[in-house]
Amino acid sequence: MYETFYGLTGRPFQLTPDPHFYFESLTHRKALSYLGYGLAQGEGFIVINIVTTKLDSQDIVRVAANHFDIDTDHMDKAQLLSAFEEFLHSEARAGRRCLLIVDESQNLPVDALEELRMLSNFQLGGQALLQIFLLGQPEFRDMLENSNQLEQLRQRVIAHHHLE
Repeated sequence: MYETFYGLTGRPFQLTPDPHFYFESLTHRKALSYLGYGLAQGEGFIVINIVTTKLDSQDIVRVAANHFDIDTDHMDKAQLLSAFEEFLHSEARAGRRCLLIVDESQNLPVDALEELRMLSNFQLGGQALLQIFLLGQPEFRDMLENSNQLEQLRQRVIAHHHLE
């Protein structure tokens, strides 16, 4: 009924977000400018409060590596981290930047977030080899602000925005 009345070409109110119905409010524009700033900086963490399932600290690195098409079969943690670092160095030598976007970050336990922070330690010539965007619900913001265990991660956040 509302499609005809408003002249819509599709159903805007679905269970999953549809980017075709994106409305850029002032706060969304501000969030996009933070994303642009973070990408331009090429380092650090960006936190925007907006699909990752619940992963523990061992799984998060393996899942991230797999998303970069790094074969992680039969690797222990040391081998996995070594392969991940070599991949990041290879991409940097080829002139490419690596960006890891983690959605639903509020579902990650503190130790998994700490593993992500450790991935940000990989550097080449003082430049970060991996940039990480953390997206989550307001519960993630609360966890980040209130957990003593996340102090080092908080220190690396270069931009933070809450979509109202």
